[in-house]
Amino acid sequence: METTRGPSGGAPARELAPTGLVTAAGYVAEGAPSYARAFQAVVNVEVEPRATVPRRAPEAPARADRLWLEHARAASVIDEEECFLVRGADRDWVRVRLTAHTALSAALPPNGGGMIIAMSPDGRRLCALTEEDEDYWIVVHDFEHRPTD
Repeated sequence: METTRGPSGGAPARELAPTGLVTAAGYVAEGAPSYARAFQAVVNVEVEPRATVPRRAPEAPARADRLWLEHARAASVIDEEECFLVRGADRDWVRVRLTAHTALSAALPPNGGGMIIAMSPDGRRLCALTEEDEDYWIVVHDFEHRPTD
C-alpha cells in the first residue's frame, strides 16, 4: 500500500456535514479497501465493539465521540496531520481533518442505526462509530492483522 492513487477528491458524504470535519488535501493509498469492504468489516456477526456507551446515558453522544477519538488515535487511524479518510459523496474515500468542533455523533440519525467509518490514510486500519440497539459502539479493525480461520 505504499503507492498512492492520487489526491482524494470530492466532498464527504452529505450526512457528514454536521460533524465539523473539513476536507483536506492529500493522497489515498492505492491499496485502500473499498468502502463496501470497510462496511463489511464493521457490520458482520463476528464484530465485537472495542467500547460501548449506552445511548440513554447522560451526555452519551459526547462520551461516544471522546471514546471514538481515543480508539482512533490508539489504532493509528488518525495521522500526524490530524487526517483520516471517510466515505465521500461518490462512495470513494475522501481525506478529512479533525477540527476543534469535530463530533462524529452529529451525523448519526436520531432514531438509531447509523454508522461513520474512519479509515487510516494508508488504508490499513479503521475505527467506526455505530449505533447498535441501545448503545453506541466503537469498532476497530486492522486489515493486515486478522485472526486466521
